[in-house]
Amino acid sequence: MNRDTTPRDDGMEHDATGLLTVAETAKLLQRSTEQIRRYLREGALPGRRLGGQWFVHRADAEAFLQLRHESADVSKRLESSDPDPLAGAIAIGGSGGADIAIGRIAYLQSLVRNP
Repeated sequence: MNRDTTPRDDGMEHDATGLLTVAETAKLLQRSTEQIRRYLREGALPGRRLGGQWFVHRADAEAFLQLRHESADVSKRLESSDPDPLAGAIAIGGSGGADIAIGRIAYLQSLVRNP
């Protein structure tokens, strides 16, 4: 039996199918191997098991990476937006929308003063 013991060059995409190992996927996504396995188990990252090992198509890993970047961009935009955009529109009894209880009390007091 002849075994090939030639060292691999960079360790990426060893066969023509474009499948990456968990370690290769972790390197590409800049995550730990355990995090990649968690993504695979939860179905967040598509992959397949062959011989008890997980493999991920390079295209799926790159799409996952792109989606993560887009999600991060949306989160940043939400963090920088106005935390209470309807404050002026939902003012109850002059409270400015900050405390509904105070607005309710002011409203009820105005009813007692102006029957």
